[in-house]
Amino acid sequence: MSTPVTLHIYDVSTDSRVGSINEYLEALGTGAFHAGVEVNGLEWSYGYSPDNTGVFSCPPKGCKAHKYRDSLSMGETAKSAAEIKEIIETLKEDWLGLDYDLLRKNCCLFSKELVQKLEVGPVPSWVTNLAAAGATLHDGLLKGKEYADKAAIMAKAKAGEFDEKYNISGTAKAAAKEVLEAAGRFDEQYRVRERALLAAAHAKAKAGELGQAMQDEAAALHKEMDTDGDGQISMDEMTP
Repeated sequence: MSTPVTLHIYDVSTDSRVGSINEYLEALGTGAFHAGVEVNGLEWSYGYSPDNTGVFSCPPKGCKAHKYRDSLSMGETAKSAAEIKEIIETLKEDWLGLDYDLLRKNCCLFSKELVQKLEVGPVPSWVTNLAAAGATLHDGLLKGKEYADKAAIMAKAKAGEFDEKYNISGTAKAAAKEVLEAAGRFDEQYRVRERALLAAAHAKAKAGELGQAMQDEAAALHKEMDTDGDGQISMDEMTP
């Protein structure tokens, strides 16, 4: 005894504008669709879930998260009810909710696999084309980044080879060392630092001598003006 299999197609979300867009996209062989497979009175599909499987069922044409669009007959499966149940249970283990990916593991791809396992169909390519195109674009972007990373590594390696061949860093270090050694030889020859230290010491000594001389002169003047010898200069003593 054979069992009919039907693919139910929805416009993604309940926003009517998506349906209008899909009218144009479908003419181009693609569209933003949700899909579910009806068999034995239930519609099976797949979506994100934080716990266990992402496979779920609902009444035919009854997915409330999306707007029903159309139904396509996939033919009749020769699988028995027990075999169909076993296929779905296996898919529940393989299609975990946390594995949901908008481009690579979504409801349309689940429906395609279920239809294949029921040995009916196939699911039209325009149902899955949009996700496939997105995955291809995503892969292209990743591949571009991979090439850029490899180019950077190669450039760095080449710079290392160039440096090793021409010893650029070694030459720079040698040049710096040579400048320091030359400065040392110049200083050794002309005793620049020693002369500078001696000049500084001489200036300090001179400053000290000058300061002492000024102190002695001030003391002598104070003694001369302090006529009564009390150590203080009074107004009378300051008056000539």
